[in-house]
Parts: sequence; C-alpha cells; structure tokens
Amino acid sequence: MAKHRQSRTVPRDTVPRDTVPRNTVPRRGGGRGRLALTLRSSGLVLALVLCFFAGARLMSFAAGDPGHAAAIGDASRAHLGAAAGDGHHGASAGASKGAASSGAHRGQEGASTPAPSASPAPPALASVSGRSVTAVGDSVMVAATPALDQALPGIYIDAAVGRQFSTGLSVIAGLKAQGLLRPIVVVGLGTNGTVTSKEISQLFAEIGPDRRLVLVNTFEDRSWEQEVNSALAAAAAAHPSSVMLADWFRTIEHRTDLLWPDGIHPQPAGGVVYAKMLKLALEKVAALPG
Repeated sequence: MAKHRQSRTVPRDTVPRDTVPRNTVPRRGGGRGRLALTLRSSGLVLALVLCFFAGARLMSFAAGDPGHAAAIGDASRAHLGAAAGDGHHGASAGASKGAASSGAHRGQEGASTPAPSASPAPPALASVSGRSVTAVGDSVMVAATPALDQALPGIYIDAAVGRQFSTGLSVIAGLKAQGLLRPIVVVGLGTNGTVTSKEISQLFAEIGPDRRLVLVNTFEDRSWEQEVNSALAAAAAAHPSSVMLADWFRTIEHRTDLLWPDGIHPQPAGGVVYAKMLKLALEKVAALPG
C-alpha cells in the first residue's frame, strides 16, 4: 500500500515573508531623501557654529575697544565717546572738554555771560629815601621818632610836644629859609587844636609847587578830632597830583592797645605801625604822576 507523503503545515503568522523587516526596506527614491535631510542638518549645525564664533569675536572686539563698540552699535554714541576722551582720562576730563566746547560756541553766538572785569591794580609805589623827607609834627610824631629813624634812615624830623598847626607853619618857613625843606614834606599836626582852611592855604604856599606833601591825620578823643581830619582829607582830595593822606585814624582805631593809657600817643610797637603807615604813604606820593 503506497505511503502518502505528509506535508508539514506551518502557521501562516510564523513564516517570515521576507528576511528584511518591512520598515527597514528602502523604498524607491529613499536614498536621495536621506541625503538631502543630512545636508540640511549639517548646514544648520554649521550656521549655528559660525554664529557662535562671530558672536564671540564681536564680544571680544567690543571688550577690547569701547569706542569701536560704540561705533558698531551707534555712530552718535561713537561721537560722544570721542568727546569724552579715550577711556583713560575719566569723566571729569570729558566734562571739562564739553564745557569748554560749549563755552566756545556760546561765545561765538554772543550769548555768553561777560567775563568779570579785572580787579583794579594796586596803587603804584616808588622807593623813597629818608634823606628826601622833612617831617614836622607834634607829640605823636615825637613818640614815633625812633621807629621813623629806623624805617626811613636819614629822615629830618622836627617834632615837639604841644605844637599846634599855626606853630608848625612857622617851623616850616624857618626850615625853608635854611634850605632844610626837602622834596617831600610830612606834616603831622592837629592833636592840640583845630586846623583852618587859611592855615592849609599857608602850608601850600610855604612848600611851593615843586614839592610833594603827606598829611597825617589825628586820633584823639577830643572835640576837634573830626574837624581836623575832615580838613586834612579835603586838602588831600583837592591836590591829587601832589598830596597823599596818611590815615593814622583808621590805622590805629582798632589797635588802641598799641597806645599809651592816654589813648593818643603810640607805645614803641605803635610807633612801628605809625612808621610803616607813613612809609607807605611816602611811596605812594612819590609815585604820583603829577
């Protein structure tokens, strides 16, 4: 009896139809798509890398030169940066330059505040030798004589206690007659009485037009003090080209500790102050253009 060949029956779902999984089998044209995708990915990465390096380079460039960084960002900022300096001088230098520039523009437009006027020049002075000075005075000048001799070596002094202005005129006339009246005459009278306008006129007549005159006013607690000082100040003001007032009143009024207890005559230290005051007045009168 013939044997029948038995066929093996294999379940359908266990027999692989293909040795390659379906999802891994490349379809028609799939190679080119994958290449394009790869190129696009590579290009994106390259672009990102380039941007990174460019940004790093720009930051490094900016950190190395703030002025150029401003120029890259904004031209107007670069101009301001140049006006403020190169970064090494600080804000104060930039501010001063800016102020100077602004001031120059205002000056050109005529809108700037006028410059302050120069302070008046101090009075001119001239060197004076004591040998060119004759001084006539009362007891105040007597007390200051040692200091005057030291400050003005060679000065000729004729001073006496109790002398009034009228008596002083006679002394001046006598000195003139003896040839002892020098180019500059100092008159320190008024402590012991009033001074009249007539007496002042006589004084100018005695000294003549070619001499310079210094009038020393008075400091005393007496009824004629103000009258004497006003008359002497008026005489000096009336002859500005040849007469100078030596203001003993203002010199000593706040330094009365330099006076003796009588409040009139200077102590030795007060005499030094008197001599300095008189020397300055002599230097001023010698410098007068008249």
